[in-house]
Amino acid sequence: MRRSTVKTRYGNISYLSRSGAIPVIFLHGLGGTGNSWIRLDALLDEKLGLYMVDLLGHGRSAKPDILYTIENQCEALDDFISELGIRNFVLVGNSYGGWISLRYTVSRKNEAKLILVDSAGINTSVGETGGEYESSFLKRLMSVSRFNDERIMKAIIRNNARSEEKITEAQLASISVPTCIVWGGMDRIIPLDNGERLHAAIPGSEMNVIGDSGHVPQVERPEDLAGIINGFILR
Repeated sequence: MRRSTVKTRYGNISYLSRSGAIPVIFLHGLGGTGNSWIRLDALLDEKLGLYMVDLLGHGRSAKPDILYTIENQCEALDDFISELGIRNFVLVGNSYGGWISLRYTVSRKNEAKLILVDSAGINTSVGETGGEYESSFLKRLMSVSRFNDERIMKAIIRNNARSEEKITEAQLASISVPTCIVWGGMDRIIPLDNGERLHAAIPGSEMNVIGDSGHVPQVERPEDLAGIINGFILR
């Protein structure tokens, strides 16, 4: 895969890519990078063109002094897609990246398919929990990637505690693109019942449970996740 950068209104977005006829954009979880998806590269069908993005404030992407709302991330994604001329894409989001994917889908409605992997967006966020759990979660984020900036991670956690950032039942019901929900059966960060709620609320969605995976199937069970992604996109 090749690393490149694209200019957005908030600064450069860094990403890994490979060519293919069907563009697939991958958004990672909070504190992660596009590299979290790298194990899927050799497992996904060659027809798929992959874009593994470092989200704004993460990895090698720009770290501007902004609020880091979910909409900020969607705006950066708008610019990324526009600059690269991507059309009819599949959007894949894990955890925080799933939250952004959901917001993007309900507010833009221009992708071909949506894949949610242990997605945030309707669950109780870390910032809502607060206290010792928030402190320990932040400490863990800082150990995950050398690129993480504590100020930015705190800003995202603080923003995500705002009720207006949540994806509502009405918004989920408005999703009209084919949607695949994938969940790790052993996810202790965002438990499986959240995936079942998404499945019930998104019309026509399909649900896949990887029983022996936790919160990040692309790292823990990449073969299983790749099989689901290939099957959903290429059918």
